[in-house]
Amino acid sequence: MDSMSSIGRRLQRVATTPNYAVPVGGPVGANWGAPAFEDNFNGTALDTSRWAPTWFKGGTQNNVVTSASNVSVSGGYLRLTLASSASGASINTAPNDVSPNPFTFTYGYAEARIYFPGNGTSIYNWPAWWTVGLAWPGNGENDIAEGLGSMTVNYHSNAGASNQGTVPGVWSNAFHTYGLYRQPGWCDVYYDGVWVKGYATSDNGAPHSLILNIGSGYGPARYGTDYQMLVDYVRVWTQ
Repeated sequence: MDSMSSIGRRLQRVATTPNYAVPVGGPVGANWGAPAFEDNFNGTALDTSRWAPTWFKGGTQNNVVTSASNVSVSGGYLRLTLASSASGASINTAPNDVSPNPFTFTYGYAEARIYFPGNGTSIYNWPAWWTVGLAWPGNGENDIAEGLGSMTVNYHSNAGASNQGTVPGVWSNAFHTYGLYRQPGWCDVYYDGVWVKGYATSDNGAPHSLILNIGSGYGPARYGTDYQMLVDYVRVWTQ
């Protein structure tokens, strides 16, 4: 029979378990609380009150025209399709694209769980998970996970590109988490909760929106629904 003290310890553990999502690994000792933004893509369509289904209302991004017809939600995933060398997909949370609930953040931790298509050594097409300021490039751009054949981390600002290079490992054909810890003057990037890159920034904490997209021009070209970029969730914890 359990003693009262052991029952009490179990009850205490249950009581202190948060009822909200926490980051996978990431900064040691951080106490984030509940996410300020969360989408688990559990519905049957993109929530267009929070996400724009194209880039700048159907503009070009990463060498392709972004089309809402290449964005879908099913089976618990966001699905982004590169339909051809000219037709791709993008969603974002920027105020100039989204109404009524755009989202931006300054400092905190942004994380997404993503499946990038590839062959084990290369990532197909030109997919990316990133954040960007409203006035580019001065407000900065953090490329948390950018498939340029290999998986890379990059930063852009008025000072130009600060390419952090390839992240060693196999990042295609399986789900992984990709996180950005944005701090004053610095960013750290974590893959599957493990630190992989860190770099100085010069965007003065300008608000950043969230972007997920797939374009064409770097990795081996593969088109159609068999080679979709899948997103399980996107979450942001702010400080």
